[in-house]
Amino acid sequence: MRSRTALRSASLAATLLLACSQRPGAPKPPAAGPAATPDAAGAQAARTDGDVERFVVDLGDAPTLGPDTAPVTVVMFSDFECPFCAQGLDTLKRLRDLYPDDVRIAYKAFPLDNHANALLAAMAARSAQAQGKFWEFHDLLFSGQRLDPGVILSYAKHANLDMESLIADLDSLEYGPEVQRDARQARRLGVSSTPTFFVNGRKLSGAKPLADFDQLIGEELRYAQDLRDAGVADSDLYAETLRGGYEAVEYAGGRRGLDPDGVYAVPLGESPVHGPDLAPITIVSFGDFACPFCARGHETMKRIEAHYGDKVRVVHKHKPLPFHRLADPAARAGVAAQAQGKFWEFHDALYVVGPKFDSDDLRTIAAQIGLDVQRFEQDMNAKWAAERVEADLALSMALGVGGTPAYFINGRPLEGAYPEIHFRLLIEEELERAQAALDQGVAPQKLYEHLTHTPLSD
Repeated sequence: MRSRTALRSASLAATLLLACSQRPGAPKPPAAGPAATPDAAGAQAARTDGDVERFVVDLGDAPTLGPDTAPVTVVMFSDFECPFCAQGLDTLKRLRDLYPDDVRIAYKAFPLDNHANALLAAMAARSAQAQGKFWEFHDLLFSGQRLDPGVILSYAKHANLDMESLIADLDSLEYGPEVQRDARQARRLGVSSTPTFFVNGRKLSGAKPLADFDQLIGEELRYAQDLRDAGVADSDLYAETLRGGYEAVEYAGGRRGLDPDGVYAVPLGESPVHGPDLAPITIVSFGDFACPFCARGHETMKRIEAHYGDKVRVVHKHKPLPFHRLADPAARAGVAAQAQGKFWEFHDALYVVGPKFDSDDLRTIAAQIGLDVQRFEQDMNAKWAAERVEADLALSMALGVGGTPAYFINGRPLEGAYPEIHFRLLIEEELERAQAALDQGVAPQKLYEHLTHTPLSD
């Protein structure tokens, strides 16, 4: 696998790009696919695209429209709530009219975090695919009405989907892993906005005009003919065209913040734990009692614990932010409560008061939950309690945690007060990963260590 580096530069064109954006970044393309094999020597000799940058976009089980043998494949990474994706779809339909036998369209999901219903719509679309009605439902989702759960279901009825199956799929997150896999593939390829297209692996970002696509397709059709003349079968054109392309984007100077697709080895240490030691899911939470987003995250975690029961254990680590005046005393108070075996009672009671608590509330809660208040006050002001908090802070900085709340689900990060569905998607994937490890002979007591030291396979 080869790799190269290219720093992204700012330009007027970039600032005017028609796209919905999610994450800033400084990608450096990428690590590339395998070189030609000896039996592809003829095709290799016929290659006339030496100066063309291509990305390896594996179609997998993506829904497609157009002949499988089409010489040009256009993959669209899309978000159903992105207005620019609707513009891009109109362009693709015009291309299909112009090149009915020569262009194949493939859909990939990339729901953006700032679009509240995009993830639900993407999972519903995969359910529609399982019923053989993907494209009808896909086009309805882009038909112009603002999406919400009710609208998504009304489109499903209009597309004559089996509603009972659809609702069961959404309730169980049946197709969440497929959507997550598409998003991981997009991030590997440096996609950070929608729509992003790959024309035979050649990247186009934003709702580009038809002429931009038409030019690339003309070049690709000529190149496809060169490959055909060299003996490449129509069924092999896409794979041969992508041969040697870039497979993964690396980041110049390292990625800023947590890698959403990384797996981090987060030691549990002496932190307070709630839940069974042998639970297949361990959620490490870095929190600040004075952070309103942590309060929101606390409510989400309570729902997660209620839903998954003994399958989940939760570990708390302190990350008091310097601009929250009482965050550090509250963290030390939590350490003091832990010393008397009542951290979680203190934790939950303080979140009931809310992030605008005062110092008197710390002592009041200690008394209410039955702590020895004199010992509690001595411990929270002791050097060892401050050192415990500092150790958690140092760990958060070593991991790259920038703010609160931040969660690691079997080592996989989720940074911020995300809706419950985001937690459940990761947990469902991790339950499968945990079961696979157990089936391979990993001892239950070693499961957390194993999973947090094993990168994702896709």
